Amino acid sequence: MVVKVIRCPSCGEILELTDMYEGMEIHCDLCGLVMIVRGDELLVLDTNEAYPIESLVYEEEKEEFEEEFDEEEEYYDYDYED
Repeated sequence: MVVKVIRCPSCGEILELTDMYEGMEIHCDLCGLVMIVRGDELLVLDTNEAYPIESLVYEEEKEEFEEEFDEEEEYYDYDYED
């Protein structure tokens, strides 16, 4: 089963779609927005705005600690005299 995960263009709620076909209605449970699939766009029924589906695809955000490891840490070598 293919699952497409998108964000609602109105409220940002994550929507998991198990199927997507022309004319399909998508409802956001959080804000109540209703969209219809039209080609490679989602048409919002209230405003007639069209959003490209690819611009709404949800990608998991990197954890903050993962980004910290990518940065180079400076190494200091101190000579201590006894």
